[in-house]
Amino acid sequence: MAPDSVPPDFRVKNLYEPSPADESDRARWSLPASGRVEIPSRGGLSFRAVQAKRAGLAFADAELVVRFDGAAQLDREAAERWPSNLDDLERDFMERFAFENADAVLDPDGAAAALGWTWSPPPAAKPQAVAEVVTIGIAHYNLGAHLPATLASVAAQTYPALDVVVIDDGSTDTASRDTFDRMERTYPHFRFVRQANAGIGATRNRCLELARGEFFLPMDADNVARPDMVERFVVALRRNPQFAAMSCYFLAFDEKHAAPAGEYLFALRPVGGPYAAAAVRNVYGDANSLFRTAAFRAAGGYGTDRGTSCEDWEAFIRLVQAGGRVGVVPDHLFYYRHRAGGFSRVTNWYRNHQRVLGQFAAAHHLPPGEAAAMWAALVGFQQEAARLADERRAWRYRMADRIAGALRWVRRRTQD
Repeated sequence: MAPDSVPPDFRVKNLYEPSPADESDRARWSLPASGRVEIPSRGGLSFRAVQAKRAGLAFADAELVVRFDGAAQLDREAAERWPSNLDDLERDFMERFAFENADAVLDPDGAAAALGWTWSPPPAAKPQAVAEVVTIGIAHYNLGAHLPATLASVAAQTYPALDVVVIDDGSTDTASRDTFDRMERTYPHFRFVRQANAGIGATRNRCLELARGEFFLPMDADNVARPDMVERFVVALRRNPQFAAMSCYFLAFDEKHAAPAGEYLFALRPVGGPYAAAAVRNVYGDANSLFRTAAFRAAGGYGTDRGTSCEDWEAFIRLVQAGGRVGVVPDHLFYYRHRAGGFSRVTNWYRNHQRVLGQFAAAHHLPPGEAAAMWAALVGFQQEAARLADERRAWRYRMADRIAGALRWVRRRTQD
């Protein structure tokens, strides 16, 4: 694949790079845009292309056909090896997703079916006579320096049916309160709400409570949306009725810039699973995602603990445990302002992660495949840790032997 075939934004380093998903992202740009495109299943190289097709981003004139030629899980079983790292779990998820969501598949021996992989034709996209309303909920606290850029990007959206709710969560900064008042005058068609300080989770929940739209999109008050962000989200969720939410990629820019300037610190390109890996890191995406409002409300929305962060990661897990699935639009639909004083960077990460793991402890009804993957990962990760410990122990013994040998040589030389 020629490097020039990959757009510049996709060359920005992924926060979790390297990973199998990044290999698939690069492979996506090497595929022809039309005709019958046959791709082997092994390695999940077709994963991002299939995601893009399902989201309505690309390959409208192509038939993506996944041919089963093996799977990482079968390779491990043949070698009597458990999954030993996150890459193993991610690759399993990618291979299965690509096969099950391709336009067509080739599985002459039924090997994929024996793994439990099931393919069905993609659902036909239904034309919409009326655009569904999307509620954008923006929680604001002492971010007056950035709120105007955020709201300007929302006002510039190409999607017509927007219901925008902006809630000031008891800002203590006078300049931020003044800016909030000024924005209310600037955008009279948006709803502006003021409340006593309640924390990010409670404020997001109030946005969800006030939502009038069929879809709900929470947005941080310092991020900047691409003009087609909402439109891309809605198209993707319409085309995928099996998903309760759609996340996306983003590009992070430094807080010193007033707006994205083409220089990015990193990208985040979530995979959307697997559930087992979500215990270790957020595989679903940023809070800035599109949810089916009813499904998100039924799952309970956000946790309201005020001493920890990661309420978005926790909310995704609750949604999945309630039976929802999270898809991904594989494109950078917004720009994330990376601030040193961001809540996730000033809170204790151990306690943040504990908050997330608390949701796993409360999960009692997982699908059999997800439960099996969790236990296999536990065994595999423990065995890998034990193997590395053995290697370190053997290395220490070798070094001790060498040092002892060197000391004996020095002793003999000094005695001679």
